[in-house]
Amino acid sequence: MRAISIFTLLLFCATLGFAGDGVDFDPTWESLSQHPTPQWFSDAKFGIFIHWGVYSVPAFCDTSTYSEWYQYWYDTNSHGGKVRDFHHKNYGEDFLYRDFAPRFRAELWDPDEWASIFRRSGARYMVITSKHHDGYCLWPNSAASEVRGYPWNSSEVGPKRDLVGELIAACRKEGVRPGIYYSFMEWQSPLYENDKEKYVDTLMIPQIKELIERYQPDVFWPDGEWDYPDTLWKSTEILEWIYENASNPDEIAVNDRWGKGLRGQVGDYSTTEYGNLGNSSGKGMNKVRPFEECRGIGHSFAFNRAENYEIYASRTKSIRTLIDLVSKGGNLLLDIGPDDDGTIPLIMVDRLLAIGRWLDVNGESIYGTTASPFRSLPWGTATSKGNSVYLHIYDWPADDILEVPGLVTAITRATMLGDRKEGRSLEISAGEQGPRISLTDLHPNAHATVIRLDLASKPVVDTAIAPDSSGAVRLLAGSGIITGPGLRIETYPGDDGSAVENLGYWNNTDAQVMWEARLEGGRSYSISLDHACKQGSEGGELELTIGEETLVFTPAPTGGWMSFIDGEAGSFTAEESGAVEVRLRARKIPGEALINLRSLLFTPR
Repeated sequence: MRAISIFTLLLFCATLGFAGDGVDFDPTWESLSQHPTPQWFSDAKFGIFIHWGVYSVPAFCDTSTYSEWYQYWYDTNSHGGKVRDFHHKNYGEDFLYRDFAPRFRAELWDPDEWASIFRRSGARYMVITSKHHDGYCLWPNSAASEVRGYPWNSSEVGPKRDLVGELIAACRKEGVRPGIYYSFMEWQSPLYENDKEKYVDTLMIPQIKELIERYQPDVFWPDGEWDYPDTLWKSTEILEWIYENASNPDEIAVNDRWGKGLRGQVGDYSTTEYGNLGNSSGKGMNKVRPFEECRGIGHSFAFNRAENYEIYASRTKSIRTLIDLVSKGGNLLLDIGPDDDGTIPLIMVDRLLAIGRWLDVNGESIYGTTASPFRSLPWGTATSKGNSVYLHIYDWPADDILEVPGLVTAITRATMLGDRKEGRSLEISAGEQGPRISLTDLHPNAHATVIRLDLASKPVVDTAIAPDSSGAVRLLAGSGIITGPGLRIETYPGDDGSAVENLGYWNNTDAQVMWEARLEGGRSYSISLDHACKQGSEGGELELTIGEETLVFTPAPTGGWMSFIDGEAGSFTAEESGAVEVRLRARKIPGEALINLRSLLFTPR
């Protein structure tokens, strides 16, 4: 009876189609959207991206772009022929891209060392390029070679090893969750070029299933999807299969790169790349799901020997990039580009270990936190967790007094993470704009100091942007709420060379940005916009609404999208003191975009 009962139960489960967590999906985006984002992914905050392959042998391209695209830059003779000229000079005109494969030997590669570095960096997961756009596979997939008629995987040519498998095993031993990147498209593939539907059915889908079944990743990261709709890729069918057949259906997280125009709309989380969603449909990001930003320590994802020291992010920049993204509710997938011999460039190791040392002290302000309750803070940013708020100080106040503008909830205790005097509570007093924390006798961290505020309840913040000591109110690009397609935050060098955020890609009249400004009743303000406008895009109209009053600003050309000037937009008199909604919307866009905007300034007259 016992054996019969077990058999009957198994048969019953199989009949219902149970897999893993017992949830069935339909191959529709509506059904697939019911898959929850794994909590571990939302809590992890920090992962390592790895671009490594045949392209790591030449490791060269223009420093404005990515070296993993070496084959494409050569074929298209892009960037003034920079890659093609380099290739002919150093390898000869008859040397084919596939001839790099035997030189990709990974002779110094130690997957255990990589995994140890990742753990010490504080990363909770990693994603490796199992196959990039060149089609070369970092695992023993014979079909990749059969389709092309020459060896095209790491087991047959080059390292003669299963790079994906060995690294995943090493990372699991170190407690780093493994993830797999996979490119849908392939360059110079006769099957892909001649019959994409057959390519999807006979190569792409079987490869994806093999990766999921063999390696059981916690992250699946498709890419290279942007030219064709999800119907060509059979994306909903693939994702339904993953959710129902993965050995870890509750734990696997998949991104949003499943077809043309779908980024930010589908998957367990959205992805941005250097701040760009890259959605050809113009739709914004799904606000219900978390997001993950991928970027390199250098600019290129794969190693680019043409990049110099100045292009690499400093230790401080690397740490603050992580903090800034987490403060916005996101994860950082920070990329490294190993050399073809399997070593990670030491400058990249240095940055990873610097992040790890900072996280050793301040990790509780990152892992498992949610976005900052503040719109903006003049000295840094914040994260939150339950009834605690973590203040990340970039600019130490000259008088050692940190004012927290807008915080309404009472503070029960303030401490500094990593304080040399263990258990010390910091003095708290009331200020004009919010509570004031005394930082006297504290030793600031070289990259970012974290003050933990324990509150009487969950944080309540007055998000209106307060005036400075002169009475002026500056609304920064990064502190506004952006809605609508296209419009997003970019970064350009300021007058001193430091990165300054601006609103860019304002090419749709449905896009707008909103702030709350705290103005003084009965006072008149002059309004100016720190903006840039390229020749040929002048003549547009920007609608500025302040409370119930509307002004129209018509930008003139400033000399280019990076040439910022202050333009007068008119004046406004506040009837009463308090917060007022300020909204900017494009009314007319005659050129490629309306303006780039750094800030909106209210100056008391």
